[in-house]
Amino acid sequence: MSAEVSPQVRMANDIAIQFAHLPPGQAAREVAHHIKMFWDPRMRAELDRLADSPPQDMDPLALEAARLLRSAGAGAG
Repeated sequence: MSAEVSPQVRMANDIAIQFAHLPPGQAAREVAHHIKMFWDPRMRAELDRLADSPPQDMDPLALEAARLLRSAGAGAG
């Protein structure tokens, strides 16, 4: 992970750690649900933008959660 990790990536990675004990698909859904419920729409939009930006500093579960949010239309609001 690079030294300059955005706050959104850092927080999404921290959330992913909390659900790492679950099967990957379920864990990604739980991370996405947490982000959808508790994050401001601007934070979700920034996470969505960062999910496409190299380098990929995001935990794989956090990245999958960002993709789930995008596909559900919840990334920006």
